[in-house]
Amino acid sequence: RQYFGKKARPSVSQMLIGEYYGKALQDSDINPVGNPTLEGMKSDSEYPGEFGFDNSYSVELSVEVLPKLNPTGYRDLDLELPQRDSKELFNDKMRKYQEQFAERSQITERGAKLGDALVIDFAGSIDGKPFEGGTAKGFSVESLGKGHFVPGFEDQIIGVMTGETRVINVIFPSEYRAKHLAGKDAKFEVTVQNIVEIKLAKVNEDLAMMVGYESVDELNEHVQNDTDYECRLNDRHMMDHQITTKLLEINEFDAPKSMVEKEQLRLLGNNNLNNIPEQAKEELQKMAAYNVRRALLMDAIYEKEDNIEVTPDELSKMLGEHAQKNNQTKDELVSNLYNTNQMDNFVGVLKLAKVVDFIVDSSKKGSEESNGNK
Repeated sequence: RQYFGKKARPSVSQMLIGEYYGKALQDSDINPVGNPTLEGMKSDSEYPGEFGFDNSYSVELSVEVLPKLNPTGYRDLDLELPQRDSKELFNDKMRKYQEQFAERSQITERGAKLGDALVIDFAGSIDGKPFEGGTAKGFSVESLGKGHFVPGFEDQIIGVMTGETRVINVIFPSEYRAKHLAGKDAKFEVTVQNIVEIKLAKVNEDLAMMVGYESVDELNEHVQNDTDYECRLNDRHMMDHQITTKLLEINEFDAPKSMVEKEQLRLLGNNNLNNIPEQAKEELQKMAAYNVRRALLMDAIYEKEDNIEVTPDELSKMLGEHAQKNNQTKDELVSNLYNTNQMDNFVGVLKLAKVVDFIVDSSKKGSEESNGNK
């Protein structure tokens, strides 16, 4: 009988934990993050916890919990409304069609000029020593002068002939993304391997037909709608970042470690955390913690304010816009979101947008005159 009791204890302990863990959470008013961790389990034990002589059973579990938030300070925020130039964005989008159907011809009788497509080799050094990421061969520059490199780099290539090598000097910006290069003087030896002149297609009926529209008016309408859509997204992103930064300073709390780790994996995608530099790991951890804190805080505001609500009509409209943007039917998009377990995330984006709108509407707005298109 005693032998049978010992053999049964592993399965009995699992059954008891499963039965009473949820009840313990309810009784304690705990909102857990992830699965519990067994505490104090001996290495030679076959089951967690302890069975008493009086048929009692006790086990110690630890679980990470969501922070209890009572968000404040999100009303009457001092916000700067974004200034945008939709005309410039419109021109950039139209230019992509012009480039797509442009005439291209290889050039050997003159040096490189702005707008040319180049193939270059370059080798960079700081204080005479090469640095990581500073060397490449056969690097394609789609359009010289578009800002593919640090300021001053492309300007100094103008006039270089095919096969010619030129030494140029640049200064990395103080806010450069690679911190070990920020603010430093660098020297590059650049060789131009190939120059291609690009003659943009004219915006006319022929271009409209090649893109897939029957007239220039239809093409312009399409580009304008695409521009308006992107402007709205950009404006919302800028306001979201501004609001989040201010509110996270007002509402201080730590992000649950397990949620940060999960967000890090999402940001990494197919990359391995062990394969990235230590500095990049630190930046990734900061970004993940920021994202988690932002999500928790915005969700808390959504739950706190009764008049912030995502209606079925709003969800349907957003699904339709997103489907059209990705050349899908709404039914195809909905099916894909459910099949990939992304529908909750999709609704979460709409909730976030509603919270941002609410905060903007109740804020002290600056630069209101710049809210329209230039």
